[in-house]
Amino acid sequence: MYAQVLSGLVDKPRDLAAGKEAASTPIDRSEEWELVQRAQTLDEAALASLYSSYYPRVYNYAFLQLGDIQAAEDLASEVMLKLLESIKKYRFRGTPFSAWVFRIARNRLIDLHRRRKRRGEVNLSEPLASMQIGPQTMAERALERGQLQLALKYLTDEQRQVIVLKFIEGFDNASIARILRRSEGAIKSLQHRALNSLRRVMAGEGR
Repeated sequence: MYAQVLSGLVDKPRDLAAGKEAASTPIDRSEEWELVQRAQTLDEAALASLYSSYYPRVYNYAFLQLGDIQAAEDLASEVMLKLLESIKKYRFRGTPFSAWVFRIARNRLIDLHRRRKRRGEVNLSEPLASMQIGPQTMAERALERGQLQLALKYLTDEQRQVIVLKFIEGFDNASIARILRRSEGAIKSLQHRALNSLRRVMAGEGR
């Protein structure tokens, strides 16, 4: 399934579930803004709708960065808690609500990497080549987690972020630039290099 996704990356972005059922369809922008306004008054139905829409998407985003189900679930739960705590402070200033949510997720991911580094833990997002694992282990992991999730580990952190946010979460370049705090030109360059690397990895050529 993951290998098939890569073949269509350039032409048609797709929604991808990473170890979970497919993420719910993103809410229409106008409908979402209405939900956000209701959620800011702590309307339970609106809060539940935003949670059900974003938890699977944030989980998928985290899983494809971390490759660990429990860590992805924990991160997604942290992001949802932060969303509920901070939603009253959200103001639309040109940044879509979805980009605001994923900026929270991005910041939580950075915090997680920093904590692991301080504890001397293995960074699950490090390129597999630097981990010096054998071909058999690579094959087992490819079968266990999916070829695309494995191939993403060969990318730099920012390249991986761009691929996941654009082709799996469906963000446009402007929104990705806001999430990662980079220029749109930088996002286009990262995307180009990342897709070239992914094609080589999926074709068995390595880095």
